[in-house]
Amino acid sequence: MSDNIDNSDEDFLDAVAEILNIGMGYAASVLSEMVNEEVKLSVPGVMFVSRPDALKILQAKTEKEVSGVCQHFDGIMGGDVLLLFPEEKSLQLVRAVLQQDISLEDLTEMEQEAMAEIGNVILNGCLCSIADLFEQKITGGIPEFVKGSLTSILTNDMLGHKVEACVLLLNMEFSLAKQRVDGYVSFLMDVDSMDVFKQSVKTYLGL
Repeated sequence: MSDNIDNSDEDFLDAVAEILNIGMGYAASVLSEMVNEEVKLSVPGVMFVSRPDALKILQAKTEKEVSGVCQHFDGIMGGDVLLLFPEEKSLQLVRAVLQQDISLEDLTEMEQEAMAEIGNVILNGCLCSIADLFEQKITGGIPEFVKGSLTSILTNDMLGHKVEACVLLLNMEFSLAKQRVDGYVSFLMDVDSMDVFKQSVKTYLGL
């Protein structure tokens, strides 16, 4: 990576995870009110990778189609952030959030709206925690529902990044009372924006 911070710097990676877990805590409280039961969200680990490597890592975790939300953001840094779940897990999550015994056909029709709402809460929680801790302004766009293969989503031209784009990739654990769904959040930024992010983390750490 561009400023000599790599995935061997565990203190740095822990700090990034801490920042994002603050946002997840906020998102969990909002979702808990929405579904009227305790929701737990956590980020157990993060890594910085290239866009092609991000695709390989995610494909190793799931070969099936995924669905989720994509949101563009601007401010001190700009890029796109993706929240993705394996398709079958996405439908389980939507059913749990809606708290209704809905047929698969009807559930699929409601998936887009429900996932957009879930994604809006989680992704805005991440962006707000970053902006607050860095004391900078970051503005999120309108979340867009995405569905398909990992290749089609991560190479989609709508993301507006070259293949050289840097990716902050994080695992996310989404726990409800009776089930846990593992998802993935990917921040895609150009080199300049990723450098701003890394330097802001170092400033937050007092380095």
